[in-house]
Amino acid sequence: MFWMLGSLAGFTGMALLVKHLGSDRGVSPWWALFFRAWVGLAVVAVVYGPRKNVSFRRAATGRMLVSRGVLGALGTAAYYTTLPVLGAGKATLIGNTWSIWAALLAVPLLGELLTFRKVMGMVLAIGGIALITEMRPGAAGHLGLHEGIAIGGALVAACVVVVIRQLTRTESSGTIFASQCIYAALLALPFCLQARLPGGLDFVLLTMAAVLAAGGQIGMTEGFRFLPVSVGGAFQMLLPLFITTGGCLLFGERFTWMQSLGAALILAGCHGVVSSPARRPK
Repeated sequence: MFWMLGSLAGFTGMALLVKHLGSDRGVSPWWALFFRAWVGLAVVAVVYGPRKNVSFRRAATGRMLVSRGVLGALGTAAYYTTLPVLGAGKATLIGNTWSIWAALLAVPLLGELLTFRKVMGMVLAIGGIALITEMRPGAAGHLGLHEGIAIGGALVAACVVVVIRQLTRTESSGTIFASQCIYAALLALPFCLQARLPGGLDFVLLTMAAVLAAGGQIGMTEGFRFLPVSVGGAFQMLLPLFITTGGCLLFGERFTWMQSLGAALILAGCHGVVSSPARRPK
């Protein structure tokens, strides 16, 4: 529980800083991803290196760890690129639907039960996505590129959570996190070379966001070591509430009544999924 609460604090601060850097200071989100990767590697080396509780070589070459790294890099890139465009609240609410997809994947991969409550939660959350993206009958809006990227990122993040849950049985948290950092850096580098070089203050803010993200990631990984997917996901349910509140207070983000209803349905649906028992069938 302590690790999950620390994870919430780190991810909230990170998201608001990346939103500020992208929308107010014109910094490419790929720079935020690149800094997150390298600062994350440094944090892993400092925290886990002295105890020899991390293997960078295995993080870069192990089959399951490579899967975690590549999927984690793609999911994080999807979130970072949608934060400045959709807003911190909307991007996080859509991205947070990873919990319903993770619960679905956990059935065949981890042997968890797919209960009626989980199914109803999924239905509510999918309806909420339709409303928050204005994909409803008679709506003037349409599913844009960045909404599609956010939904795809949520699906990828669900795969990541299930893979992490499996890896915690055999790998240290440092090695698991290092795999994401390595492949996120490789993914972001080509885009950074084409983007504007950040200024001095931007470097400071990018580093702060990366440190907060590293703390949030380590906290979540450690939390899932002791908690099942459903319980750990319940803690992460607070994340969109914190980030949406911060986006409204700091950046003036606003939702229509229908989008607000969609946000409520997403939260209610995800809560129904993650609060359902994670028992394995007999």
